This record gives sequence, structure tokens and C-alpha cells, in this order.
Amino acid sequence: MAEKKLTKQDLNGLFLRSNAVQSAFSFERQQAMGFEYAMIPIINKLYDKEEDRIAAYKRHLAYFNSHPWTCGVIFGIVAAMEEKKANGEDVDEANISGIKSGLMGPLAGIGDSFFWGAFRPIVAGICASMALEGYGITPLLFVLIINVVHFGLHYWEVKKGYELADSFLDQADMSSLNVWMEAATILGLFVVGGLTATWLGVSTKLSYTIGESTTKIQTALDGILPKMLPLLSVLGVYALLRKGLSTQKVLLVIVVVGFLLGMLGVI
Repeated sequence: MAEKKLTKQDLNGLFLRSNAVQSAFSFERQQAMGFEYAMIPIINKLYDKEEDRIAAYKRHLAYFNSHPWTCGVIFGIVAAMEEKKANGEDVDEANISGIKSGLMGPLAGIGDSFFWGAFRPIVAGICASMALEGYGITPLLFVLIINVVHFGLHYWEVKKGYELADSFLDQADMSSLNVWMEAATILGLFVVGGLTATWLGVSTKLSYTIGESTTKIQTALDGILPKMLPLLSVLGVYALLRKGLSTQKVLLVIVVVGFLLGMLGVI
């Protein structure tokens, strides 16, 4: 059997289609359909047997959620791993899925904190200031800068991800790969913890009075552990998901509980 090799044209197609990663967003699997859409031509080229294609389709319909600006490297690495698997090398399906799940969190954290939290607001602020000075071209300038950085970075990520995987996987055994995946997962958990403390605003309005002194419960909780209620909320959602509840049911629970607690003046 002749060796199957992805060409520059294939990677260019992967880059173009991967820009639609958020085009079919869902609560259940987030960007899974967009990831699948990008990988379909790669899968069709690499696998001749229908059962192998179906297995690859199912593999990439699993949950996926990352930042659209920084996930290009995942597409490149996964494409290289699929290429190796199609050529008969010892690449397990679990490792392909593990690379996706292990890298999507840390890369999302980088994208959210730097590009959404710093780069885009800074560019917007500069362009807004120029617009106030009467420069009518600034809206176009903003769109141009944002998209040049976005598409340029994404293209570089896809290409470098493919090249990195091609050299890295030749030298690393799967045990060391699992170590890297575990490290990336731990980093992702740190990012989730930071986002919980920064973005999730859950506080209580309850207070109690002893004599003439009134104590706010939120102040007492912050003295014990700052951001305790956001942390408990995230852990509660995690517990519900671990019990097998679907994402839709968990969202319904959040809405109902939040509404009731708000009506009662608890939060």
C-alpha cells in the first residue's frame, strides 16, 4: 500500500475549513461539528475503507471547545496523527482524542486572556481614539488589523502544528505523550479556576443582625475564602455533569435555582 501524505493544498484546505469551527455551535458538544467539518476532506483522503472513515468521523464528533484564534495548532497535530494512523503506525484513537481534549483548554485560556482580554480591547481603544480625532478610516483599520492577525496566526498554527507533530511523534513514545497530555489538562484546570474567580459573579445579599451590629454573610464568606460561592457553583455543576445529566438539563437547573434564589433575595 502506497504511503498517504497530506500536501500543502490539503493543509490549506484544512486551514480554510477550520475557520468555520464555530459555525455549528451546540450546547452539547460545542464546536464538535465545526471540527468535524474541517477534518472531513483529510479523513476522506487518508482512509480508503468505509469503516475506517466512519470511525474517524465519530472520533471527531466528540466534545470540543477551544478559542477560534489559537486552536489551529490542534488541527495541524490531529491531521498529522491521522496521517500516521492511516499509514499503519501505532497511533491509538484514544491518543488522538486525548491531544484534542488536553490542548483545547490551555489554548482557549491563552486566546481568551490575551486576544479577547488584551489585544482586541487595546486595538479597539486605539482605533476609537483615532475615530474621535476625525479619522474616518479607523473602523476599516480595526477590521483589517484584527483579521490580519487572526487569519495569519491561524494559518501559521495549522502549518506548524502539522510539522511539530510530524517530528515530535517520531521521537516520543506514547507514555511520554500521555505525560504531556496530563500536564496540559492540569494547566487547563488552572485556567478554569482563574476564569471562575474572574468572570463568575455569584454573591449573597443575606445578612444578620446582633444588637446594633449587622454582618453581611458575603463579607464573612470572603474572609474565609474569597470567591467561595463561584467555586461552589462550578463544583455543583461539575457534580451534576458527573451524575450523567445532559448539558440542557444542567442549564435548566441553573436557571431555575438562580431564579428562585433571586426571588427570595438570597443572591
